[in-house]
Amino acid sequence: SITDILGGEVAKDGESVSVAGLITNVQLRTARNSGNQYGMIVVEDFAAEITVMLMGKTYQEFAPSLINDSIVVIKGRISARDDGMNIHAASMFTPDLGTGFGTGPLVLAMPEFRATTQVVGALHEVLTRHAGPSEVRLKLIKGDIARVFEIPHPVTVSADLYGELKTLLGPGCLV
Repeated sequence: SITDILGGEVAKDGESVSVAGLITNVQLRTARNSGNQYGMIVVEDFAAEITVMLMGKTYQEFAPSLINDSIVVIKGRISARDDGMNIHAASMFTPDLGTGFGTGPLVLAMPEFRATTQVVGALHEVLTRHAGPSEVRLKLIKGDIARVFEIPHPVTVSADLYGELKTLLGPGCLV
C-alpha cells in the first residue's frame, strides 16, 4: 500500500515498487533546462497518496492515459528526497475491473462465514451511498453450495463502488 511505502517499511530510495490507486491530480509540464515534457500525477488509495513522476519515454508512452479519476497500477522506483518521497514510473496500466459498468446485475460473492452483522451493515452503507439503477445480487458460498440473494439496494456501478466493495469484501468479491 502507499502508506507502507511512505512509512519506509516496504521500500527505500531506489527500490522497485508497484502501487495501485486512483489518479486524483494530473500536471503536465515542460522542464526549463531541457525543454522535455514530463508528467506529475497524484495516486491515492484508501489510506494515503503519493506523487508519481513520468519522464522521457515513459511519459511519451503513458501521457494519453493520465486522466483524473482513472484507476491505475504503476511500477517504478522510489525516489526519497529531503522534500518527501515519490515514485519514478517505469510502466503503468489500467487494471481489468471485471465486467463492464452497467451490463446487468452486479453480483458479489463472499464466503458465508464472513456475512456477519458488521460486514452486512457496512455493505448496506456502501450500496446506499452508490444508489442507482443496477440490481445487486449477493452470492454466499459455503463449501460446494452457493446461495444467491437479491439485495433491495440498486446501485450506480462505478470504479469507486468497485474499490469500496473490494476493500470491504476482498479482491475476489466481484463475479
